[in-house]
Amino acid sequence: MPQQRVSLVAKVECRSESRGEERPIALTVGGRRIGIVDTLERALVSAADAGGPVRARFTVELEDGSLVLLERSLPAGDWRVWRIDTV
Repeated sequence: MPQQRVSLVAKVECRSESRGEERPIALTVGGRRIGIVDTLERALVSAADAGGPVRARFTVELEDGSLVLLERSLPAGDWRVWRIDTV
């Protein structure tokens, strides 16, 4: 049976970098703050149609060792979080 990916809305804390880009440093889900120890991948994703939003997407490792995908529509959309199952 295929697994469904469920996303959650989360609060994501970011730090501004030298080029004006933001880098996530922690997320809060269900009242629990979890630090981000590494950013494994960063991308800007545009919608297939020209009028759609641009999304910032990050694959990160959390302090508990789990991997998650963080994504939000720019410039100020809600952050969505998906857990990435590792084999």
